[in-house]
Amino acid sequence: MFAAIGRFTYAFRYTIIAVLFVSIAATGVWGFLGLGAKTKMNGLYDEASDSVASAQVTDKANGREMQPDILVLIKPAEGKKISDEDVMKAVAKTREDVLAKFATGDDAKLNPLNEKDPQESSLSYTMFAPGAPQANDGLYKKFTRTDADGGTWGFFTLPMKSADDTQRGKDWVEIQKPLMEILQSDANKATFEARVGGLVPVTSEVTEGVQKDQKKAEIIALPLVAIVLFFVYGGIVAAVLPMIIGVLTIGAAMAVASVMADFTDVNLFVGPIISLIGLGIAHDYGLFMVSRFREELDEGYDTPTAVRRTVMTAGRTVVMSSLLIVAALACLYISPLGLLTSMATGALLGVFIAALLSLVLLPAMLGVLGPRVFALSFHWFLTIFDKWNLPLIGGVIHWAAEKTGRAKTKANIEAGMWGKVTDAVMKRPKTAIVAVVTLLLAICIPIVGLQFGGISQTYLPPTNETRQTQDKFQELFPDNTGQPVKIVFTNASDEQIKQVLDEANKIPGFTHSNPADPNSARFSAATDAVSTAKGTSDKLVVRGQEVSVRVSNGSMQDPNDTKAVGEAVAALRSIKMDGADPSKGVGFLVGGMPVLQYDSIDSMISLLPNLMVLLVLVTTLAMFLAFGSLTLPIKAVLMSLLSLGSTLGFLTWMFVEGHGGDLFNFTGGPMMAPVLVLVIAVVFGLSTDYEVFVISRMIEERAGGATTNQAIRAGTANTGRIITAAAILLACVAAAFATSDLVMLKYVSFGLIFALLIDATVVRMVLVPAVMKLLGDDSWWAPVWMRKIQEAVGLGETSLPAETRDGRPLSSVKPASAAPGKAAPELVGAGAPASATRAPAAPDDGRLHPPSNLPDVRPARPTPVGPGPRRPGPPPGFSGRLELPPRPSAPTQRPPQDPRSYQQPVPGRGGPQGPGQAPGQPSRHRQGPPPGPHGAGPQGPRPSGPIGPGPSGPMPRQQRPGGPQGPQGGPQGPRQPYPPRPQGPGGPQGPRPQGPTGEGPRPQPGRRHSED
Repeated sequence: MFAAIGRFTYAFRYTIIAVLFVSIAATGVWGFLGLGAKTKMNGLYDEASDSVASAQVTDKANGREMQPDILVLIKPAEGKKISDEDVMKAVAKTREDVLAKFATGDDAKLNPLNEKDPQESSLSYTMFAPGAPQANDGLYKKFTRTDADGGTWGFFTLPMKSADDTQRGKDWVEIQKPLMEILQSDANKATFEARVGGLVPVTSEVTEGVQKDQKKAEIIALPLVAIVLFFVYGGIVAAVLPMIIGVLTIGAAMAVASVMADFTDVNLFVGPIISLIGLGIAHDYGLFMVSRFREELDEGYDTPTAVRRTVMTAGRTVVMSSLLIVAALACLYISPLGLLTSMATGALLGVFIAALLSLVLLPAMLGVLGPRVFALSFHWFLTIFDKWNLPLIGGVIHWAAEKTGRAKTKANIEAGMWGKVTDAVMKRPKTAIVAVVTLLLAICIPIVGLQFGGISQTYLPPTNETRQTQDKFQELFPDNTGQPVKIVFTNASDEQIKQVLDEANKIPGFTHSNPADPNSARFSAATDAVSTAKGTSDKLVVRGQEVSVRVSNGSMQDPNDTKAVGEAVAALRSIKMDGADPSKGVGFLVGGMPVLQYDSIDSMISLLPNLMVLLVLVTTLAMFLAFGSLTLPIKAVLMSLLSLGSTLGFLTWMFVEGHGGDLFNFTGGPMMAPVLVLVIAVVFGLSTDYEVFVISRMIEERAGGATTNQAIRAGTANTGRIITAAAILLACVAAAFATSDLVMLKYVSFGLIFALLIDATVVRMVLVPAVMKLLGDDSWWAPVWMRKIQEAVGLGETSLPAETRDGRPLSSVKPASAAPGKAAPELVGAGAPASATRAPAAPDDGRLHPPSNLPDVRPARPTPVGPGPRRPGPPPGFSGRLELPPRPSAPTQRPPQDPRSYQQPVPGRGGPQGPGQAPGQPSRHRQGPPPGPHGAGPQGPRPSGPIGPGPSGPMPRQQRPGGPQGPQGGPQGPRQPYPPRPQGPGGPQGPRPQGPTGEGPRPQPGRRHSED
């Protein structure tokens, strides 16, 4: 299938590029511009919880006039007190002006206030309400405070009219500026200062911050990633390709999300998640694809073959990787919270579209570019600086060009840093395992202090004015947080209500109605929730039943303390009402903002075990179908859990304990549960993602015949650099989002950065080879019946076909197919023995050069039984130089090397060549070609001639003039010197044409030829 995709993308490359570029560019712009207006700030609560049901009952009963959505904090001017008559009148008039402007008419944004019971009904009806008993000491003590400096403060609240969270946010944005103009008018400034807070302004600040931070992060991420890609590839063209895939991924995902928003609710966090995950994953997949394509070109394949082989290898791995991440993200759809499912949708769209474009569009672009993918490299910059005679900058470019040289043999890579690290790890695997596991478990320790919380002002930066107002209010009025716990009674009698409230007032954690009296009630008397101002009856239809609704409020001492709220809510819900009858609607519900948040957190915590089980099962199944081993998926899951645990420990240490808060502009505190669950799924998916890349390369080596230890070493060393580069790319994107002012985005960003750096280095490059070294061949174990299922499904790794450089199958090439004067087809890839390495290209000029370490795969030639035929003497008139046939032309992918660095060819190499070999190249084995059936080579024993071992038998010796009994004495006379070595077009060290006997070029006399 992947071979067919590769051929298709190359054959229709121009059509694919035109169609996808035009369609994604058009729809992407539309989606990017229109998605923000369609998203909503909803999905924060569990719709099946009692707290949501109680909110629906009270909202339907009273039209939300009891909801303290907007908080106005009042500070009298210098030298004045809140109790001064002019201050009281000015505040009362200001509130009347606000209500007259925004609470009347068909387009009213605020609710008209219920004046039925200003003292008890709501925090909105304070002593500033018209007609309120302003001299009442109880009201004054309840709604005023004195700060440490002796100044007095007061407050009043305003309810929003809309019952929809998103609409309330939009209404607040519309009235915010004119409302502030009324509150902060010149007349009021002489009397008091007004500050605005409350749940709706806080939520609006979060919404605005999400959209602003997304744009800022994208502006930072793109150039940062471009710089990293340039240094990874050593060229501009290759670096631009993954960036194109990243930008198109964001555009396409935004367009799809915008269409989805027309049919279902989509949370506003979907946009940043698409940018963060989609951009990072697209760059990673682009890196894997482009790197493999360059590797295939370096081996000498033509462009169509290189494209096809890239899709068959890197493309297949990209697909398996994306399926694993998508499967992990899909597990989040079991969550009851719309916020979490929306974020999962954004991440899923980013991963899926990035994989699709990397599999279809990117190969098409590579097919158009071909070898031009190496253009505008460091070498090109080097010519500029050499021309300008800038030695310092030129020296830096020289160094960078050497480090990023595009052609490296497999031996070069395995001899590099990652090969040395792998060697060290495999020598002492137990030591490596103990060291890494101990380190990661130590990082996991802070998890014991992990705390969850709902949305609050603490998610805004400390410098935000709305947050400062809310912090000041909670400092001054801890018993009037504006977020009371509500007991909503339905069809309950006075006796039943009294019985429940008597027990509720005994529950600790709530503030007293009179702070000065420790014996005062913690809950207010239950009041009728039906608004008489709206002319409604005393009965309300709820869930098909006609009920009466009464509400009692109580304030938590710390509504952000999830543990305390949970204990209080559990105690309230455990109260047994006498005569309760759910079938008749007689009972009570516990709700309010603290309870809404607690129920959401509780649903997330109860979800985690099921989520982890589902993640493990899906990952294990997918990896088994991909690799055919049961050991590998189990090992991968355990290591992913270790990476995940260390990441959660780091996040707890940083964000709950508050380390680094001053540096990164956040306040430590409980973490938002849905965002943390998203981090768990993404980190787990990425961990298995990198495992797929490492294991895929190991299995590719195994398919070529390598032993387990050889496969571990080769797979780890060959993927070490590219996986580290991919992790750095995704970490750069995450770092751009870490500049966000919102702590929720910082959770995701810092979690990804830590997980990537730990997983791609310590875990994948140290722990994986160490564990597999100890497992040995058991790494590939699976029960026979399971392996049969895997083979039937057909998702196992496949080895590359044996083929020539122009893509022809090996079966179509015969050893004698090379015409005289032409080179035999070169065999590469799987056409060689398993240990064959690939042809290198010199890192200084990017050209391909004949290798010196490839096996001898010539067809077997019969070994002579007796002495070989005598070589005829020189013909009459011999002048010391033979007429030579034309030199075979070298493959176009392998221009001749500088004669000063070209290795002396081994004689007799005229048949079909092995993988990556040009005609006449030596074997890769230092001690000769691979052993044959008799232990002496592929053709059996090969006796030595007078100048060393011959290629396939004794080298015939030239007869002296005069025949067997020449006139010069002895049985054959004195030996004649060989004629001078012909000078071919390749220079004195270039390949030589075949001699008249067809046995290949002659060696220089008296010189032994190395098989190196």
